[in-house]
Amino acid sequence: MHRRRLGGELRTLRESAGRTHREVAAHLDCSQGKISQIELGRVPVRTSDVRLMADFYGAGEQVDALIDLAQGSKERGWWQDFPTTAQQPGLETYLGLETSAHAVSCFGSDPLPELLRTVDYNTAVLRSGPRDLGEPEKLERLAVTATRQQRLVGEHPLELWAVVDEAALRRETGGPSVMRAQLEHLVHMSYRRNVTVQVLPFAAGAHPLMSDRVSVFSFPDGVDPQVVHLGDSANARFFDKPADTKPYLTAFEQVCAQALPPKQSSALISTIADTWTA
Repeated sequence: MHRRRLGGELRTLRESAGRTHREVAAHLDCSQGKISQIELGRVPVRTSDVRLMADFYGAGEQVDALIDLAQGSKERGWWQDFPTTAQQPGLETYLGLETSAHAVSCFGSDPLPELLRTVDYNTAVLRSGPRDLGEPEKLERLAVTATRQQRLVGEHPLELWAVVDEAALRRETGGPSVMRAQLEHLVHMSYRRNVTVQVLPFAAGAHPLMSDRVSVFSFPDGVDPQVVHLGDSANARFFDKPADTKPYLTAFEQVCAQALPPKQSSALISTIADTWTA
């Protein structure tokens, strides 16, 4: 959270000062890519660089507040306790956004969202991947998912709005008993006040996100802009500029409008669950 806030503040100051990434990189004697990564909140920032940037932008009066954010940005994320996970920059960014967000909206055709998976279903998904995972990495991924799912419970739970494609409800993953338990779990989770589940039925036809898997992160008090992520949680395509996020936010609203309302969605999921018999 501190890292993203700092990056946003530094980008605002740079734009107000009329400076380009190239000019800032030359002033700091670093690459333009580093400046971009700092502004996106993907890397920690040295306090010496913060001072140089604030001075370059003519914002010396804000340097103390910026340094406080820089020091906070160096705090370890919980995912850094998982070696394989911490080595994936895209996944690390994704988990950082999810951890600091107060709400996440997501859509994907297949498989079901990780935050709503049972252990058995998630294990089957991992086994079906293109790469044969070793047992230690498989167990780590299951543990990471379990930790993420804890955000859905507790005193201040994450608000989740998930639109799932009917195909994910009907594609056998792990066997009939696994599918039945998974769909029953999906219905159970949809009863929570902070979880909304909609099903996009086959009858809805074409929709604006047919080729995309989208997650939208929203943050407390609207201080930070919404962030749109495309792909799965290990794919590092993130957008936070309004010009880039608006088309996807509009498309997500259209998909929600085409999907069944929550109560009808729960009824359909329950009906499909009954078809999964051993």
